[in-house]
Amino acid sequence: MHLLFVDDLPDTCEVFKLAFRLDGHTTRIAHNGIEAVDAMREEPFDAIIMDVEMPQLNGWDAVQQIRTLPDGLEVPIIMFTAYGTQADRARALEVGANDLMQKPVLPNDLIARIKELRG
Repeated sequence: MHLLFVDDLPDTCEVFKLAFRLDGHTTRIAHNGIEAVDAMREEPFDAIIMDVEMPQLNGWDAVQQIRTLPDGLEVPIIMFTAYGTQADRARALEVGANDLMQKPVLPNDLIARIKELRG
């Protein structure tokens, strides 16, 4: 799969990118919501993994913007956060995400959930 991984922490991005590559997936990194929306305009992805708390444009707003793009309705989006309350889960679904997972989350768990969402 070709994934878009969005997180403002460079170390987190590199760890997940490596783990996904070892599992046979390609990954584009975005460090904030603006970069994520721009990436979605430039190329298609099989799934997006989006952090919630980021500078410039947070995950909530980025997901809403992505869902307005021509290919934005098709791509599964999983948000992840350190909070993960029921209110956060409800908000994730409200803005258009397919799921919200609570940190810490393992790369294999994200891939398994993406595969479930893609059918």
